[in-house]
Amino acid sequence: MRLIKDLKITTLAENSVRPRMLGQWGLSFLLDFVDASGDDRKIIFDTGINKQALLHNIKQLKVDLRKTDCVVLSHGHSDHTAATVEVVKAAGGVKVHAHPHTFLPRFLEEKTGKRRRIGVPKRERLEEIEKVGGKVLLTRAPKEIAPGVWTTGQIERVTHFEQALPLSKKERLIIIVDGNEINDQILDDQALWMNVDGFGPFVITGCAHAGPVNTLLHVQRIGNLKQIHGLAGGTHLVGRSDEYLTQTIKELEQFELKLISPCHCTGFKATTTIWQAFPDAFILNYSGRVIEVGKEPDKRVF
Repeated sequence: MRLIKDLKITTLAENSVRPRMLGQWGLSFLLDFVDASGDDRKIIFDTGINKQALLHNIKQLKVDLRKTDCVVLSHGHSDHTAATVEVVKAAGGVKVHAHPHTFLPRFLEEKTGKRRRIGVPKRERLEEIEKVGGKVLLTRAPKEIAPGVWTTGQIERVTHFEQALPLSKKERLIIIVDGNEINDQILDDQALWMNVDGFGPFVITGCAHAGPVNTLLHVQRIGNLKQIHGLAGGTHLVGRSDEYLTQTIKELEQFELKLISPCHCTGFKATTTIWQAFPDAFILNYSGRVIEVGKEPDKRVF
């Protein structure tokens, strides 16, 4: 596949923070890179759950959204889609890439039977995005969104142990598809991937509801790759059992990662476990963190 250069990942929204940043239970990344055609590009990946906090961080980091080439949504949960309209509007109207399930109604049904909306927030949906000049492109298939940068599309789930979301007994995830309520397997979960010149493949995840191992295996298959250089993003390992974490670590070792920066829905215990398993590859993530592939950060952990 075609190679990109000079990949820089800036965390715009995350649970933890550096000074002068605001945190939230949400995620947003800015990707800066030189694409395979030699052009400078900027992609926003997800838009967090708190638009005020996200926009504050964007201002603090002096990010010019007018230079944004496109927006990619990893999936249709509220903690990844709460400021899409604002970002698209500030960018002057750009393409928004997502899976066909992203904007469908979805709920968490609690043990009591009470339902809570967990999908894309009001005023951030497809129609509102289009009103501010956005062009929403929905597909299940992998898509090259800039020369050398691809979405994974819908991720094939082949591991025997990875589950989309840990639920308590009698809890249920629901999505409404074509007017029918069905169990939500979060099939819209997707990631970004690219091959960085001189280093190798890099994967950006939102929550990795398909599983971080399934995600990397999928990238290997569609990219005909052997190793994965780097992984940054959510892994949804929060609340998982020790056995689940042990299995995940064991499976991740096969990719020979040289950089791993889990965040958001990974959880403290899992983050610590990954740090211990990959001490030389691990980079702590937080709002305001900048990762430049091939450059050692000032501090990996602090």
